[in-house]
Amino acid sequence: MLGNFTTTDHTDGKGLVVTTADRAGLDTVDRVELMTALAEHGYVLLRGFDTDPATFSTLIQSVSSRITLDPARKFAGGNVAQKIEAGLVPQGLHVENGATPWVPDLVWFYCETPAKVGSQTTICDGLHVWDRLPARTQELFLSTRITFARPMPEDKWKNLVVRLLDGAKTADEVVFDDLLAVTDDGVDVKYRLRPDGSVHYKYFTYAAHTTLFGGDIAFTNSILTPSVNYEPPVIEFEDGRPLDAMLMRQIIEATELETEEIDWHAGDVALVDNSRLMHGRRKIRDPLRSLYNAQSYARDDVVAAVRERVTSATRRAA
Repeated sequence: MLGNFTTTDHTDGKGLVVTTADRAGLDTVDRVELMTALAEHGYVLLRGFDTDPATFSTLIQSVSSRITLDPARKFAGGNVAQKIEAGLVPQGLHVENGATPWVPDLVWFYCETPAKVGSQTTICDGLHVWDRLPARTQELFLSTRITFARPMPEDKWKNLVVRLLDGAKTADEVVFDDLLAVTDDGVDVKYRLRPDGSVHYKYFTYAAHTTLFGGDIAFTNSILTPSVNYEPPVIEFEDGRPLDAMLMRQIIEATELETEEIDWHAGDVALVDNSRLMHGRRKIRDPLRSLYNAQSYARDDVVAAVRERVTSATRRAA
């Protein structure tokens, strides 16, 4: 898999690190093999390749049908990668955009300048977290959805719509109906346009669900860290019950046992299955650290090819 590159487990049998000794370009990485490795391992770290923001963006576009964004971040040259600038405090585990109706399939990271100390990205596989939760808790999350409810400022929701419309309109041209149009049919959300131009939404979703590539259940959501750049949402069960302290303690204990760290090297690129893994970060102890992020939806043909490979491999193993 992945040609002549060296592959090793990232840590304790989790994740995959792909390394090259000759500074090969990202264009030498087979896209379907990369995504197949993602389906198997949950995240893939490309290390030692000849990388920069431009080649990082090209890699993302080659397997993505749409590029989305965090409306609170600025693009760092081009219109794919965004500079991560969210202060210095630690961030708990979360799904990228998981507290919104616009949850991408894939999350990407590019390390321009690693921290000299600390500042690691944390990562947690929801498949393993699910196995650690008590049976009664599993039954609760399979039978009852959770909701995230909050307002979104006018400039931010309009910037998001511009991106999802592939620039067909400017932010000044975007109207509320465009927001409805770019919301996928399978997403359950209630919008309310407010007099000041902001939009209040209530998003309904399961905290545990199947993943992009398979039918296994992953506990993958933004319950623990629902917001960084926005007003914190109200999080509760669909029937209005709160997530009580005992339930939260079970979640925290299970996720802490499955949390690993990525110590970044200069030029590293990481690809994360956002339907399976949560991520966060330790406290930023080196403010000169420079990390880029991108979010995208996987191409249907690539996902289909990967699923076929995974199914075929399972049949052979049986």
